[in-house]
Amino acid sequence: MTSADYSVEPAVDRRLQLENVEARFLEAGAGIPTICIHGVGYTNGADSWLPAIREGLADGLHIFAIDQIGWGMGSRMDFEYSISYLADHVREIQDKLGYSRTNIIGHSLGGWIAATFAYESPNRVRKLVLDSIAGMNPTPPESVSNFQVPDEEAVKAAVKGQFRAQDQEQMAGFYWRNAQQPGAEAAFRQITKHLNDPAMRRRYYLKPKLSKIQVPTLVTWGDQAPPLFPLTAGQEIAALIPGAEMKVIPGAGHFTMQGWPAEFVELARPFLLSD
Repeated sequence: MTSADYSVEPAVDRRLQLENVEARFLEAGAGIPTICIHGVGYTNGADSWLPAIREGLADGLHIFAIDQIGWGMGSRMDFEYSISYLADHVREIQDKLGYSRTNIIGHSLGGWIAATFAYESPNRVRKLVLDSIAGMNPTPPESVSNFQVPDEEAVKAAVKGQFRAQDQEQMAGFYWRNAQQPGAEAAFRQITKHLNDPAMRRRYYLKPKLSKIQVPTLVTWGDQAPPLFPLTAGQEIAALIPGAEMKVIPGAGHFTMQGWPAEFVELARPFLLSD
């Protein structure tokens, strides 16, 4: 790989020193502050938002696509993670950036965290977008319940199933780089330990919390989503959150903002910009 393969244009790679860790995020655009939270995959990170940013997500929005703590190129901690800790990491980033209130977008596990965040801190959320989110199913995905450290070919295969053809080569480079970061395996095994715990999944189960979310919410979903994230789950989420809108992307699977970024942006951006 060459350095050019890691270009994040039009975003800029940023670091932010928090109380105990260094946060890493991609920053793009200007306008309404908007924090994007990625999903659970071992090789995931802020870079997974690049296709959407390049399709115009940052037009009128000030995007901060974060590496969740324990993922990507950001800091890793040597302790067991929790949904609450990951949500608190978002609050700390908001505070350090100087924002008392932002839009929040979350995909998959990131959506579980975003919904938990909105439930716990509604005053901190202007608009909420929940894209193919987790938190409604009693069991974790295979990549969590039966985690195996992937080799480079496995990373390439996973990227092929998640991104458009024109994004796959670069994203494979990002994801393989993430997989090789010091402490990546140890951190992810702490994460999987938490996500595999039935008691945790009952404690943070979203269904009883959704009716308490009092912020404007858009739920986006692919109509070809896999059984673990069925379209009916998205419909149930939208029905439970007061006043929530539901938008379906035809032909899309679970990785909507990665594999169908233009369609995702067409739905999410006007909602996030509206009064």
